[in-house]
Amino acid sequence: MGEECCRAEIELCAGELSKHIFEALLAELDQPSPEKGSVSLRLGEGCLRIRIESWSLSGLRALTNSFLLLTYAAYGSLKQGEQ
Repeated sequence: MGEECCRAEIELCAGELSKHIFEALLAELDQPSPEKGSVSLRLGEGCLRIRIESWSLSGLRALTNSFLLLTYAAYGSLKQGEQ
């Protein structure tokens, strides 16, 4: 990948749910996608950390929006399952 211009770091601390969201997002990383940037995930101490890097601001926006939407969907599904 070329030189990055932009980076976003997102931290979600949802206790045990963080592990399940992490696993759901890992599957997304394995899918082929346009070369807008890179995404890395870390899990520790009940928190999920998403690091997104891109060489353009529009690429950063697109990747951030995608991963926030996926995170929201996974979290919502897990919370619904708790009820």
